[in-house]
Amino acid sequence: MSFFIVSTPIGNLGDLSTRAIDVLSSSNIIICEKKNKALKLISHLKINKVKIISYHESKLKKIFPEIIKSLKESKKISFISDAGTPLISDPGSLLIKELIINNIEPIVVPGPSASLAALIVSGFNTDKFIFYGFLPKSTSKLKKEIDNVISSNIPVIFYANKNDLYKIFSIFKSENKEIYFSLSKELTKKFEGTIRGKISDVDISEIKSFSSKGEFVLILLKAAKDKDLNIEKIKKRIKELMKKSLTKKEISEKIRDEFELKKNESYKLTLKFHD
Repeated sequence: MSFFIVSTPIGNLGDLSTRAIDVLSSSNIIICEKKNKALKLISHLKINKVKIISYHESKLKKIFPEIIKSLKESKKISFISDAGTPLISDPGSLLIKELIINNIEPIVVPGPSASLAALIVSGFNTDKFIFYGFLPKSTSKLKKEIDNVISSNIPVIFYANKNDLYKIFSIFKSENKEIYFSLSKELTKKFEGTIRGKISDVDISEIKSFSSKGEFVLILLKAAKDKDLNIEKIKKRIKELMKKSLTKKEISEKIRDEFELKKNESYKLTLKFHD
């Protein structure tokens, strides 16, 4: 029994690997998100005899028995998303979980990924990064989530629509924080492009023009505070707080929040400069 998770192009059909073509062409069943998207790829590959099953998490209980039955009959099944690598901010994790529970080991056929493609051209250090995916629709939740994840001071990858972009750039531009961005659209397609800069410096009209249509990957990097440059400011602030008769713990908490320090770091500095 063979169940393949197959990555497909995010735009340019020439990015489909030879192995992916071989696996899809020899599959008895292809499980996909939207049939119309899958049919375009199947038509391009000139695959004639294959059964197509549209997958949604809500339909798992309905289609899973058929999947198991087909696998036991030694049929080859491939699972694809609308574009790119399946399961990355796409449905399918419950299906893979059920296969594993039933002692069926899925086989991955790796390939294109919009998030990694955008990261590679961002210009940011790629040793460490966070993939977040799609953002909440609520403006307050969106801001809270971004504030939380970018505090790590490593690149964070988001999938965004144009409305998300307007919100993000408007909110964080007004705060004048040291947040750098790389915004990519339509990767591997005819009108692909990437713009980069610091949110506080960018003109919102430029973002609106760039993001008028297309699919977007936004990468944000909050610059780490330069501790050497801030050390005198921290010392001065501790002295000010001491005059207010605050405890060492209270002073530590205040400078931790004000200078965005780690808990143990703020306490060590408080002890160092507290007479």
